[in-house]
Amino acid sequence: MRALIGLVTVCSLLGACSTSPYGRSQLAVPQPVSAVYSEVNMRLLLVATADARGKCAESECDASKEFELRVARLGERLAEKAFDIYPDLKQRIGRFEFVIADKTEPGTTSNSSGMVVIFSGTRALEFSDPALAFILAREMGHVIGQHHDENAATKIIASVLAQILLPVSGIVRSLALLPGASSAAATTATTGAASFLGSKAVIASYWARQLDEADSIALTILGRTGYDPQETADALAATEQRLDDSSWPQDLRASSSHVAEIAQGPRPDKERLAQLAGSAPLKLTYVIDDTSAGASELSPQTRTR
Repeated sequence: MRALIGLVTVCSLLGACSTSPYGRSQLAVPQPVSAVYSEVNMRLLLVATADARGKCAESECDASKEFELRVARLGERLAEKAFDIYPDLKQRIGRFEFVIADKTEPGTTSNSSGMVVIFSGTRALEFSDPALAFILAREMGHVIGQHHDENAATKIIASVLAQILLPVSGIVRSLALLPGASSAAATTATTGAASFLGSKAVIASYWARQLDEADSIALTILGRTGYDPQETADALAATEQRLDDSSWPQDLRASSSHVAEIAQGPRPDKERLAQLAGSAPLKLTYVIDDTSAGASELSPQTRTR
């Protein structure tokens, strides 16, 4: 009976199998449920990240204000193009909102409702406009790709399965022997820890795919805004030496490598290279809107320009 109730709960909360903009099947919860989960996760991250210290000096305040204006200007342009490219996006979110959080570390986060938060510590990395635009668009890519909906579905499933399947009776009895501990509290703590760890492990298993999708969505938006992949790749590469080894900079390094691969395009195989020997240099281009596409050969007329 307990298992049946759990399954009914999961089915009622999950929306259905949705498809990412690049064809990947994913479980997703309805937008109102995802909005709650992603908002809580975003606030927990903000609470866990150290606030910037004290008030800024006059020159520092001017630099901070300039950074805020850059984010607002770039964000407005990116949001306009995003709604043009993905017209069904308006059915899920009303608009994108870009907010600066006063934090010492660099980073970004977002929720499924379209709020994109940029940590003020990001300014210290001195991103150029193409790099900063990519960072904003990549976070938008997580919203557009319904990654928050997918992560919320994973957490709900992990929580319900922990309640149904976890063999906690022995653990609970042991915990109940501790001074001041109760069986109910021990059960709650154990299942809560199990569901948290389980959902973290599952999300980590597909995080790289989500990041690649967010990168590709970002490049699609940037392409409509006027930035080409090579320009973005060069801008990101210029910042890598200023990145440390914490989580967000590591993800940015991964994105930088991915963008560089897209900008350069995959190399032709040896047979194709042999066929091209003695001909005009082969120029490669990448169709950003299709992640399954590789490099495509331009027409001979184009190659000879």
